[in-house]
Amino acid sequence: MTKQTKNGRSCRQTGTWTARGVARLAIACGLLLGAGAARADSLKIENVTAAPRDAATATVKFDIAWENSWRWGSFHDAAWVFFKVRAEGATEWQHVRLAADKVLNPAGYGQEKDGTPLEFVVPAGDDGFVGMFVRRAADGTGTVAARGITAVWDFTANKGITKDTKVRMQAFGIEMVYVAEGPFYLGSGGTEWNRFYTWTEGSRDIAPRRMGMAGWDRHDDGQDTPPYRVTGAGAIPTGRQKGRLWAAGIRPEDGGEIPASFPNGYAAFYCMKYPYITQGQYAGFLNTLTPAQANEHFYIGGHGRWIGRWINRSGESPNRTYSASDPDRQCPWLSWADGAALAAWAGLRPMTELEYEKAIRGPQDPVPNDVTQSYWGVADIKAWHSHLYERPVSVGKAAGRAFAGTHGRGTPALPADWPADLGGAVLRGDPFYPQGHLLTSGRSDARDAHADRSPRATCWRGVRTAPAAAAVEPAPGQPDPRTVRPVARLGPPVRADGVLDEWGKPALTLNRPDDVFPVDLRFPSPQSPDPWRGPGDMSVKVYLGSDGEALCVAAEVADDRHFNAKTGDKIWNGDALRMGLVTAKGVHWNIGLALTQAGVAFHQWEGRGDTLPKTAGCAVARDDAGRTTRYELRLPLAALGLEPGAEFGFNLVFYDDDGNGQRYWLQLAPGLAGGSNIALYPRFVLAK
Repeated sequence: MTKQTKNGRSCRQTGTWTARGVARLAIACGLLLGAGAARADSLKIENVTAAPRDAATATVKFDIAWENSWRWGSFHDAAWVFFKVRAEGATEWQHVRLAADKVLNPAGYGQEKDGTPLEFVVPAGDDGFVGMFVRRAADGTGTVAARGITAVWDFTANKGITKDTKVRMQAFGIEMVYVAEGPFYLGSGGTEWNRFYTWTEGSRDIAPRRMGMAGWDRHDDGQDTPPYRVTGAGAIPTGRQKGRLWAAGIRPEDGGEIPASFPNGYAAFYCMKYPYITQGQYAGFLNTLTPAQANEHFYIGGHGRWIGRWINRSGESPNRTYSASDPDRQCPWLSWADGAALAAWAGLRPMTELEYEKAIRGPQDPVPNDVTQSYWGVADIKAWHSHLYERPVSVGKAAGRAFAGTHGRGTPALPADWPADLGGAVLRGDPFYPQGHLLTSGRSDARDAHADRSPRATCWRGVRTAPAAAAVEPAPGQPDPRTVRPVARLGPPVRADGVLDEWGKPALTLNRPDDVFPVDLRFPSPQSPDPWRGPGDMSVKVYLGSDGEALCVAAEVADDRHFNAKTGDKIWNGDALRMGLVTAKGVHWNIGLALTQAGVAFHQWEGRGDTLPKTAGCAVARDDAGRTTRYELRLPLAALGLEPGAEFGFNLVFYDDDGNGQRYWLQLAPGLAGGSNIALYPRFVLAK
């Protein structure tokens, strides 16, 4: 191995592939994708080497590390890793094609024993294996660090390269987030601009909203526009016919359909974790292009401006090189075509606007005019984030509907089905104007904003369809409030003493990211440095039953630290159980139970009279050695206004406080914490 030099946040190793079959490849390690205004999660690919395996393939070896990683079942992030190669004496960089005998952990792919255990996913593409996903092999959170990762390079796919050829190679990585397969909703039932909705018998067209001379017209006639549920990967009928998908503006074809080939969001996909192409990434992209291609995508009036220069260009054509002024900051002045070219070069594809809503809302039922962060952990995909809009492919444009989800082939040339420019895209998000016109489901025509080649045009979020062979089966989500669940009849009366030996199996368990709220604390990120860190941090087993005289509720909470310094109606701002119950007569009980510094505290925020606090049995027991807190309640049916056979709405919330007030909570369902809505409570019925 010859000398190693460092340049900014990338390393370069030089060497040769000799005629005797010993391979030492020149590797430039790209550090790609910034997060937020200035920070990346330090994705590093280093110490890359290669050696021939046989007459057709070589083993590529490298180390990888990135911060703020997670995996909890189907919820996980990953790194998309790909390579570029150039033969000595040649001027053209080529994309490296990998070789794999299967999708998940193919032969020849592995790692050294020390480090984070990893899985390797090598998806087949439209032009061979153009890259690989690297992801955690087991549940966990925090920094990924692994050495000696091996991949298999099919060098026969590269022009002019044999095992005797001296080469230079560059390795790049992009952080991604997995969005699982499943149904989801388009639109919220609210009044967002140009929103999707289901056409009903009472529907009528709404005037599209766009930028006018007097500014943003925010009028809406308020008609009912129920959300549309995407239930499969097939075609979606569109138009002014009952049950079809329609929109308040930027509409799909009336009486037509969104083709089955269009990525409608139902299938699983990997989405770029961060929405920015960084200056470092863009410079690396330009450095692997031909002079003509680089000239097309380097905007001298923006990227190369003397004041506020982002990308530096040096040398004379055709031997120019590009470098970043600040590698981790987002690169402005990127047109839609610039971002698309980089995605094609990386082996990704554009995201569609249907995938955009899926990436935010996930499988959750929408709330009118909802605005939230990503259900899955996709960063900065929230509509109120300043100076940021997404530019996904639109079904409201013919050029967008023709998109068939083809992946890039490793060159900047766009596949034939991709929109050539912003004319096939739509703006999503609310970057510059007063909050409320776009939110999660609003849509804006790209003509209404400085959408291309401006200092604010920084956002590009590519995706890649996830291979079915590497799918992680999602666990059942939170209970559907429309399904009525029975409450089992217990034997002897329950003793409310904090000892749960009389209970059998738990009725339900809260131990997954989708049980955790607020959403931004589900996963680690630069913006959320102290999130939920898995079931050991907090998880709950819930027991529910009735002995004919009382509703009995118990819970065992695994919690690394129990803390509650509050009293009275403030006990929710510490480790505590909170319960909501609504009877058929509309009486809403909102009660809480906590172990405070003053002892066990029971509080009633809502309800009828003071009979329940006087007659309820309650206990809280803490086991510090076992790091568990056990809650137990015995609530007389007469005090609640229930009787055997009665149906009622029921909800539970468990707050976590490690000393500075509650940070997050685990919940059975929405509607009790973070906004009251008893219609979202799951339904239960008492056994007779």
